[in-house]
Amino acid sequence: MRVRKSTEIRKDEIVRAALAIVENSGLDKLNINEIAAKVEMVPAAIYRHFKGREEIVAALIEHIDQRLQYNLSQANAVTGTPMGKLKVLFELHVTLLKEEAAIPRILYFLLSSDRNPELKASMLSAVGFYVQQVKKLLLLGQEKGEISPDIDATAAAMMFLGMVQPLAILGQINKKMLDDCPGKLWQQYQRSIAL
Repeated sequence: MRVRKSTEIRKDEIVRAALAIVENSGLDKLNINEIAAKVEMVPAAIYRHFKGREEIVAALIEHIDQRLQYNLSQANAVTGTPMGKLKVLFELHVTLLKEEAAIPRILYFLLSSDRNPELKASMLSAVGFYVQQVKKLLLLGQEKGEISPDIDATAAAMMFLGMVQPLAILGQINKKMLDDCPGKLWQQYQRSIAL
């Protein structure tokens, strides 16, 4: 007898299947039939959980936002200096890229496309909030005398996020980059902002 799964479990399976498809084929190739095949459902059953492709993409954005929020909470929970928290956050971000290679593909596609302004705005909001939280850590580091007062905290927060973009791109070509480069990138970043 087949056990019926809860709506939340099914939604999570659909989102995970969509992430796998995006990782392999890109967001523009995401379709209901392929998702249904991956979760072993008929396409019509997907519509019991999501109204359509756009709603699944919105769920992907929510998933990304939750992962970023989780990383922020983990870094902020660490006892230590703001610089130490930034390092933990950077390491968590790199881990996120390793675990969920679809995330950069979703981000790039949505930010470079004007097909759905609402989805683009939602993605921008998630990224913007993340950058603001990084900026708060930088400002705290300046207050504590650990980070140079001469740096622009907004620019340094964007640079923090910008540090991982080449890793995300090159890591899709050569996974070894995600192991070899982060430490060196962090050292360069830390030197550029330290007092």
